[in-house]
Parts: sequence; structure tokens; C-alpha cells
Amino acid sequence: MRNLWTEQFLKFCKPVSRLTGSQWADANRFIPLSTSAEPGQWRTSRTPYLKEPMDAATDKLTEKIVLMFSSQVGKSECLLNILGYYADQEPAPQLMLQPTVEMAEAFSKERIGPMFRDSPGLAGKLEEGKNGRGSEKKSSATILMKHYPGGYLAMVGANSPAGLASRPIRVLLADEVDRYPESAGKEGDPLKLAVQRTQNFSNRKIVLVSTPTIKGSSKIFREYEKGDQRKFKVQCPECKSDIELTWSSVKWTCDDEGALIEESVGLYCPECGAKIRGPRKINPDILNSGAWVATNPEAKYRSYHINALYSPWVNLSDLVREWLEINRHKDKMGLMEFINLKLGEPWEQYGGDTDLWEYLLKRREYYPASEILPDGVLLLTAGVDVQHDRLECSVYGWGVGRECWGICHVIIPGRPDDASTWQQLDGLLWKQFRLSTGMNITIQCTLIDSGDGTYSKEVYEYTKARERNRIFSIKGRGGVGVPFIGRPTNGNVVGATLYPLGVDSGKTAVMGRLSIASEGPNFVHFPMHEAAGFGEAFFKQLTAEVWETKYEKGKVRSGWRKIRERNEALDCAVYATAAMELLTPNFDLIRQYLTGAKPQNNIARSRPRRISGF
Repeated sequence: MRNLWTEQFLKFCKPVSRLTGSQWADANRFIPLSTSAEPGQWRTSRTPYLKEPMDAATDKLTEKIVLMFSSQVGKSECLLNILGYYADQEPAPQLMLQPTVEMAEAFSKERIGPMFRDSPGLAGKLEEGKNGRGSEKKSSATILMKHYPGGYLAMVGANSPAGLASRPIRVLLADEVDRYPESAGKEGDPLKLAVQRTQNFSNRKIVLVSTPTIKGSSKIFREYEKGDQRKFKVQCPECKSDIELTWSSVKWTCDDEGALIEESVGLYCPECGAKIRGPRKINPDILNSGAWVATNPEAKYRSYHINALYSPWVNLSDLVREWLEINRHKDKMGLMEFINLKLGEPWEQYGGDTDLWEYLLKRREYYPASEILPDGVLLLTAGVDVQHDRLECSVYGWGVGRECWGICHVIIPGRPDDASTWQQLDGLLWKQFRLSTGMNITIQCTLIDSGDGTYSKEVYEYTKARERNRIFSIKGRGGVGVPFIGRPTNGNVVGATLYPLGVDSGKTAVMGRLSIASEGPNFVHFPMHEAAGFGEAFFKQLTAEVWETKYEKGKVRSGWRKIRERNEALDCAVYATAAMELLTPNFDLIRQYLTGAKPQNNIARSRPRRISGF
């Protein structure tokens, strides 16, 4: 019989695994029902393009791999397989870096916990908590730190990288790196900090994974370009050429009314013109014929790129429909998302047009009446910018498809530390606006900039007393990848709710909408009458910033740069847009409510009602 010493020795001192990462996953990984539409035993043959990346991430030679993948190709499952391999076969200290602490906690609870629970190679490996209630007890210490024999897994948010300090890591798994902030306070770049934690290990592994964002500022694209830039090439069934599946090879036909003829959708070989796949899911035989080919073989590490055309879960006709819808509505933001998420390619940001203000000025239109909201408006939001001698407030209307109408831009003179200044703002925010149906509505949400600190206390006091009316303080945060609307806090001097706002994301959204030329979803209307406040000065402020990419001292720096001194109108537009997104409105439900409203004479005698539907 084995004695206790032998059992413990075999538990902690295992021989080095001879399994590859994909072999381990095929034998030991079980996908829980709660985490996938295809639960059950993992099969690498389902996604053969993941085999080489998993094997490279678990071999004895490769130190670093970069995966610039689109969505819906299994990149999260790939990360989980690598994580599970090292927990089972080569126990080591591992770190998974997520964009935020909240995302790290969610990934731990929703994906990692079930994987350890249900996978044969991992079941029972997580050590019990100190109180004996198990590793899934509800505390951040066990959600973000999981111990197993011979190692541990630490989960850290890139927005709060304190968990990286003084922690040696052999295996670094960095997920969605393009959503990391450029800097996390005094600590600096969280990705660089995480990589530094691996330096003590000669056999370290660094795995970077993400969909790309904007060219010039995308971390994953920069890392991909420095690597050997591998493409997954499949064999054409007809000419036997090795080809890459690209969007330019997709063809389709529409009928006379512009509707897609589904059976016409196909992807064709660029060499011989043969049809490789039809409108539905890809043939598994095509995927199994594929292999990774390095296009920059002199590089020091491996980098991989693949798009949703290879996904075994995606219908080609669905991608074409999405593409047609985006182009039909000239949805620039939708196009950027398609390029990033479906094609896995970086978006080449448009350059700023210094004459855009003049185009918008000339594009103004006559609203039916100055006192009645235009047809299509279902919801009103406002954004307020605080200056030392005035407040500036823009009110925007929103409709189906997030079609937008500028309602008014008002300048309220007066210092923010003067109560009468805020009383004037009250008059605007409580104003009743008349719909063409005769119903009165009010502004449903207002976001007010808490400023540079000079008048923050006054802003907090104002919003704190009006939070029940959805009037909140905000604080802008710069940087590519910062979420448009962050998680609110109330740790200021008066306990007011404070929302962090990703101003770069917001400006990108606003400028994308302004570039849409055809009426419909995401288009922005402006009224002709000058009393509404939309004159030359307004449009110059609205377009006062352009996107710029610079190369300074070997580093790429991207961001919005002011080309004119004043930009208050742009800030107000960003805040009003964020207010709309904060409500997550169901415009169809709101429209149903307004359509069934009471006659005008009854509404006029009743109190203003809040619109339901969000």
C-alpha cells in the first residue's frame, strides 16, 4: 500500500506532460450546458483552426502567441483549454487578465468555475476555502483566486492592476487586450506590468487574445504585426489551391426590391472561381483541409488571425444580411463593428473633416413647428457642460433605430456657485415638450459634467437632489478602449451617483452618426430656426475635434485632438448620447405607449408622465 508521503509526492510532483494542448482538451475537457450552445465533450475537430494555437501555447519551445480573432470562432474556449491544461498537466502559477475587475469576476464564475466542476481532468482540483465551504464561496478572494495542487489562477482586471504586484507568473492569459486602458493610474500600462511578472520564468507562456479595434491604437493589431502573421488557408475542392477565406470572395444577388436572394450567397475561390461554400454553415471538410501559413516567417513569435467566415456556427447568409443592412442605412458605427467583430480586422479611422461644420450647417431642415417635436421623436435626453461663467445644455430627441433630432442648445449665463444659475437649468429640464400627437413629454435623463474639480461639489449637490428624475453627474475618462458608460460610484463629498464616461468612445459614436448622410437609423437632424441654438458657432464646436494618430519615440499615440478652441457642443452631444444609452430604451414599446395616449385635452390637464419601456 502507498504511504502518505508517496501519495502527496505523486499529487504535487507529476512528470512533465507528453500531451499537447489539443490532445488534453479532447480527452479531459467537458463544456457545461450553461456555457455553450454545444455542450458536451470538447472536440478539436469541430474547430481545427484552434489546434495549432492550443498546441503552441502548451509546447516546450513557444514563448509567446498572439490571437487576433473575430467573434464566434471559439477564442474563449481556446483560452479555457490552455488554462485547464496547465492546471492539470503542468501545474503553474497562472494569471488571466480581463479588461475590468467585473469582467474577471463574471468570467471566473460563468466559465472557469463550471469548467473545473464538470471537466474530468479538472474535477476536484480546486482547493477548499479556509472555512471549508469550498472554492466557490461568495468572496472576491475565491472568485478571483483559485488554488490547485502545484499552482494557482489569479484573475485581475486591467482597470485595477494592483493584483499584479509582487506576484510571479509563469502563464499569462490576456483576454480582450484592446479593451484595456492605456494606463491604470500610477501603475502604468497593465499589459506591460503583467508581462513583467513572467520574467522570472525561463519557460514562461504569454498568450494575448482580442478582437481588434481602431488601426493605429489597436494593441492586438500591433502585436500581430510584430509576429509571423499566420493565416489559416484551406484547400479549394476544385483547383486544390491553398486559399484564405476573405470577405472580398463573398458574392450574392438581390431582387428588384433590394431583398437578398438567400440561395445566391456563396464564397468563391479567388484562383479558379469555384464555389467553396453556400449560404449556410461551412462544410467541416473545408475546415479540416486547412493549415496555418506564416506570412512573416522571420518574426520571433507566432501571431494568428482568423475571421468569422471560418466559424462552424455562422451562416454566411446572416453575415451578408448584416452587411446589407449596415450599408442600406450608411451606419458607420455598424460598419466598424462588422470589420472588428466579424472580420477580425482593425478599423481604419476616418480623418477629421475640417469643413464638416459647414456641411452640417447647410444640411439643417425645417421642423414642422418650433414648439412641436418632429415626427419620430419618442424620447428626450440632455447633456450639460459646466464652464466657469455658464452652463451649456443640449437637448436631443431619439426614435426608432436611434435616429436623432437636435431639439435645442441653450447657454445659461452665470457662475456654477450661484443658485440662480441652476434654477435656470431647472426651468429647461422640467419643460414640457409637445409631440405631434398632442401629448406632452419631458426630458427622461440628463447627464452633467462634474468638471475639472472647481465646481464639482455644486454639480454633485444639484444632481444628488434630482437623481429620482434621472439627473446624474458624470466624469470623463480618456483613452481608447474605455467603455462609453462605466460602473457608477458614490464616494464623492455628497454621495451623489457619479458615472465614469469614456469620452473617446463617445466622441467616436457621435462623429460616426454625424457622418451618416441618409435619413434613417443613427442619422442626426438639426433644425433651421436660429432660436433653437444651432448656428455656425454650434456646428464649429460640434466638429472641433479630429481623430489623430501620432508616432512619438517609437510609440503609437492615438486620440481626439482639438482643432478649434471651443468644443462644448461636442461634449454636450456626447453626454446626451450617453444618457440615451444609459436608459437602454425599447423604442418599439415607447412608440406603442405614445400611439395609445389619451386625447390632447385630457393630457393637458394631467401631470407630466414618465414614459415606460426602458
